[in-house]
Amino acid sequence: MRIIIYCLFVLVCMANATVIINSNSSNITNFEVDYFIDSTRKLKFEDLKSIEFSKGKNADSLGVKVTNSWLRIKLFNNTNTTQKLFLHQELAYAHASIKYFEVDAKNNLLNTKEMNKRFPKDKMNINGADSIYEFLLNPKQTKIIYINQKTYAYHFYNFSIRSQKESSQFLIYQKIDGVLFVGLLLSLAIYNFLIFISSQYKEYLYYSLYLVSATVWIFYMYGSLAHYFQIYGVVSARFNFALMLVPVFLALFVQTIFDTKSKYKTEHWFLNSVIAVFLINVIYGFINLNHSIQLLSLLLNYILVVFMWISISIYLKGNKIIKIFLAAHVFYIFFSVYGILFYMGIVDFNYVSSRGIGIGILIEALILSYLVSYKFKVMQEEKQLSQLLLYQKTKMADMGEMVANIAHQWRQPLSTISFSSAILREKKLLGKLKDRDLEEELNHIDENIEHMSQTVEDFLTYFKPNKTSKEFYIFQSVDKALIILGNTLYKNDIEIIVDVSKEDKLFGLKEEYTQVLISIISNAIYALKEKKSKTIKIISKKLNNKVVLSIEDNADGIKEEIISKIFEPYFTTKHQFEGTGLGLYISKSIIENSMNGSLNVENTKDGAKFSIII
Repeated sequence: MRIIIYCLFVLVCMANATVIINSNSSNITNFEVDYFIDSTRKLKFEDLKSIEFSKGKNADSLGVKVTNSWLRIKLFNNTNTTQKLFLHQELAYAHASIKYFEVDAKNNLLNTKEMNKRFPKDKMNINGADSIYEFLLNPKQTKIIYINQKTYAYHFYNFSIRSQKESSQFLIYQKIDGVLFVGLLLSLAIYNFLIFISSQYKEYLYYSLYLVSATVWIFYMYGSLAHYFQIYGVVSARFNFALMLVPVFLALFVQTIFDTKSKYKTEHWFLNSVIAVFLINVIYGFINLNHSIQLLSLLLNYILVVFMWISISIYLKGNKIIKIFLAAHVFYIFFSVYGILFYMGIVDFNYVSSRGIGIGILIEALILSYLVSYKFKVMQEEKQLSQLLLYQKTKMADMGEMVANIAHQWRQPLSTISFSSAILREKKLLGKLKDRDLEEELNHIDENIEHMSQTVEDFLTYFKPNKTSKEFYIFQSVDKALIILGNTLYKNDIEIIVDVSKEDKLFGLKEEYTQVLISIISNAIYALKEKKSKTIKIISKKLNNKVVLSIEDNADGIKEEIISKIFEPYFTTKHQFEGTGLGLYISKSIIENSMNGSLNVENTKDGAKFSIII
């Protein structure tokens, strides 16, 4: 019989949305409540007897325009022990005030308690982000708790009933998701701001400000601001301004990264409208915060449409990078619409709906970080292409100038060869040709032909295609250069002193390195022509993990007024020929640009010394 009576009681309780306590360790997060929307904002506790409540859930949203409501929760202790219970309102930080009325089964008022943000903090009756009402429930006792809630806008709530142990653990670990979201977004913001400082690209600044605004709002909306810093009331409600600024910085970001001002003028105008509308709403928020927050839902719908249209429009106009932004915005739309529908009271309360906008912002921010990095990569590639085109253009200009210079340098050698040939022919015809005259003219011809050949070698070395770096021994290049110049060195009676280690190796352009040695040694040969004692020293040594190869002659050195110009294009120390040369300029270019080394010259006590450091 008792079982039947108990079952009937349980059925009655269930029909009247009663929360049944069956354990000493309660953690009830899903139960029914009764609610009433007080549109007059004047209803008092004494008036509730005549009010007809509607059935609802413990976690729900009553819409944007609702700012005052009454909830009724019936509880029955089905255990044989007195239960100390804690009624949590987990979203209390967003409310202006919450007032509790505890009554018994006969509707006698037992206790009242109020959470009001106008109170001093020590009397506010709020723990972090939660308003907590503590009460006792005796064995087999029924109680009813009425709750009057007032908000600025967005009337949502999430009630749970917990034992003391469960309540304590919940307060320790709740709101951790907000901290994780904030940490991720803040890290991205700082990283992109530092990139802006170093690069001065404005898209990084706007993206970081967008992240900061989103971070501030999520920190507030997830309750972390109240939970960790106990910031409540109008002050905390003003953190909704951060959400109003998110579209502003996002619009500036899109304008900058896609250069809409010059490329997509219609889209640029709509982005300006987004900036203007949300900034006006921010200003209006200082006049009427509640109404400004209510308008925010409508404005958020506006930007969803505008950004979607802009993304599609720019994509159809040929910009393929915009598809990354479009993908980010699609995710943002999905979660934000879900979140807005929750705030409007259309969809049920759950983790995703209650945090929809925040989740949408987080996913959008992560995808936009890829967009920023991808755009930077494209910019670098465009910069490299521009530099390559400029290099090729400069190279072609250099080639034209070199060709003109070669023609100029060849003019006198060709004239000398032609003149020497004419003298020989004339003297032979007159029968006056002597061996000494023949030897002298032939030497003139050889010198000029050698000069012309060297000019051609310099030219071909500079413009040689498909240069390949490889490892080689320095002594091999030195030997090859001396073999090529051997006849000239012999004829000019020049002593060569070589002290090059056979262990010294380089990684670079072997043939070009050899041509550099030929060019430098050739300059030394010409500088020594008038000297009686002629010596060229070629010495290698290690210095700070680099190999230094020096080529030193005992000529008179280089005049101070020209030593600073010796590596300029077409300058030469080959005083036998008028005009300018290419050898040393090309040599320095090869060593510094192609082999990451340096080529220097200095006067010594006896002559001049060139040093190749790689």
